[in-house]
Amino acid sequence: MTDSLSKDSLDYLNNQEKILKDAVELIKGIPDHNILALIEIERNIKALKEEAKNCKEDDLPGILQQLNLQHQLAERHSKNDNLPDPQSPYFGHMKIEQHGKIKDIFLGHVALTNRELNFKIVDWKKAPIARVFYQYAEGDEFDFDLDDRTIEGTILQKSIQTIRDGELLRIDRNGESFVKREGRWTSLHEEVSVLEGGEGKANQELAFGRGNTNFDSPEVISLLDKIQYDIVNKDVREPLLITGGAGSGKTTVALYRLAKLCEKRHLSPSDALVLVPNTGLIKLSETLLRSVGLDKVHVKTNEQLIKDMLFQNIKGLPRKINYEAPLSVVTIKKHQKFVELMDKYLEIQIEKTKTELTKIDPSQKLLKIFEDHRKLPLVQRLRQVYRSGKVGGIERVKISKLGKQMKNFKEDLLDFYSDHKLLSELTQMTEGKITSRMLEDFKMHTARQIASFDEDDDYQNRKAPLRGQFDIEDLPILIHLIKLKMGSLYADGRNSKLYKHIFLDEAQELSVVELQTISSALDDNGNFTVAGDAVQQIDPSMAFDSWESVLKNLGVPNFKAQELNVSYRSPREIVEFAHKVLGPLAPEKLPESKRKGGPVLQTQIQHRAHASMVLSDALVDLTRREPRASVAIICNREDSAKLFFNELADIGGVRLVLDQDFSFRPGIDITTVDQIRGLEFDYVILPDADRTNYPESARARKRLHLAATRAIHQLWVLHPAERTILF
Repeated sequence: MTDSLSKDSLDYLNNQEKILKDAVELIKGIPDHNILALIEIERNIKALKEEAKNCKEDDLPGILQQLNLQHQLAERHSKNDNLPDPQSPYFGHMKIEQHGKIKDIFLGHVALTNRELNFKIVDWKKAPIARVFYQYAEGDEFDFDLDDRTIEGTILQKSIQTIRDGELLRIDRNGESFVKREGRWTSLHEEVSVLEGGEGKANQELAFGRGNTNFDSPEVISLLDKIQYDIVNKDVREPLLITGGAGSGKTTVALYRLAKLCEKRHLSPSDALVLVPNTGLIKLSETLLRSVGLDKVHVKTNEQLIKDMLFQNIKGLPRKINYEAPLSVVTIKKHQKFVELMDKYLEIQIEKTKTELTKIDPSQKLLKIFEDHRKLPLVQRLRQVYRSGKVGGIERVKISKLGKQMKNFKEDLLDFYSDHKLLSELTQMTEGKITSRMLEDFKMHTARQIASFDEDDDYQNRKAPLRGQFDIEDLPILIHLIKLKMGSLYADGRNSKLYKHIFLDEAQELSVVELQTISSALDDNGNFTVAGDAVQQIDPSMAFDSWESVLKNLGVPNFKAQELNVSYRSPREIVEFAHKVLGPLAPEKLPESKRKGGPVLQTQIQHRAHASMVLSDALVDLTRREPRASVAIICNREDSAKLFFNELADIGGVRLVLDQDFSFRPGIDITTVDQIRGLEFDYVILPDADRTNYPESARARKRLHLAATRAIHQLWVLHPAERTILF
């Protein structure tokens, strides 16, 4: 296949192989060179010391100067030089012409300049010339201002290079991809065309599988476009909002922005936090961060951060968590008006406190002190009364008891939940969105929750130190209640970490009270990078309001917004399919896609068993042809996923994932729409695209869109005769 390549392409490929070989040999040899140099330096130092003993007084200053120079050289050669990884020393190349001089510059994670090489490797995070790689194409003239000078020139050649184990495996240049196959260079397009052939083509069937997974992909940092690169380099002092469709690179860009901030010493990695919606994204984020040397950056789910904040700072709360509250209950607890109703509950508590103070001191002196500090939070007001010096012994005991009752936050929360008269106001406050039936569900659920504190088998059997359990949705509400009463979650001391920079991913899925809670984890001088896509908001318990509202609840009134409009994950065919699925929810402009892929396959099946038979044959064939491929069968419901798993498990390499614990290994994952936010797979199969699973509703459109846009190479949709009308 090498014969089909142009002479220019072949010369370029061969030259790049030679350059890589030279670079790897030099990098591997530098430690040996240092040892030889140190031996020579040691000899020189010994000789100079002997000379100093017997020299004339006038010669001594010169000898001491030479000794000092040798010691400096020894220190330099003794250091463990931070060298590029010889397994993959760089990821990008450009040959540029500046003022008649031609230079070869390679982009990597660690810089290297050596007189034995006729090129240099620059650090993409530090070197100003690196911006040329991201902002200009081959053949472009470039110029940009740097301090008091202008850097200008022409890009003669530019490529993205994939290097593994010191071997050049792939080069992407000028829209073409070249791969090394059995020791020979070939066009990736030709290789894929061969892999797509076979019996399916002969029978005029659409083949599932594109062949692309048999080849290594370029390093992600090499693929940033001009807009993405500009976002990476945004001012650290500016909070930043990154929006964009599925696969537009929001998460990747935000993580590389963190890397840039740390590299410029604006931020210590240990002071940075990445917040993601699920454990699957923790693994992906940590992998990417490790690749740029940021393994000390904290990565957590939103849920884990909120747990840490509550349980590390407030003692005496049960740690058991319920994750299965009814949808109606979750909807109420996440609603903004429910949070606002807590202000009214606090007013009721303030009035009760006034009544108690009057009982303790009928003269109302204590009440006056309490009223004089009305600008303080409730607990702080009571402390002012206690510390006023106007409280007698018995009064002090009673006020102390009242203060302890005020800090029984568990009882507080359950009292709030049990105030049915107050909660009934929610129907009017939400204009009927919270119905009386939903409030009845809430009442019943609260009764069961209170009972769990009295009838806790785990506690009685000593399996839990404290009685009862909270719903996961209760935790941010508890924190909000504590902040209302105490003024701060940390009023009595802080035991959890504050961060100087928080990257909040998939922020469209967070409720008002969750956002406000997360804001308390930020240092006073800290900043946010926020990423999300309103179209991908699928949580049925809440509705997305606006990005202005999100940032406001995070405590960020002023922010810069950047929108990414290019889909890098999915090919054009999938982008068009997903855009159609959104219908009236779709953005006016179809997102741009940088590549074409296989057709979106649509297969009509008679029933689920028929679907399993069709899938079984296709998956056996695909895994044989593409053993490195990752395949996701994404069902709408858990029961469907379990049934498909039972019917396809015999294929081998099939995994059922219902707890976000993806292995990210080649094979077949059977999962649900709720599990796959932020993830991607080579191939995606939607086996249940009927009208029951995906009716004509905004939520169904978003769920189907989310599932479809997980595919990197190809999408396959199976449906009965009564298929969904969303596509």
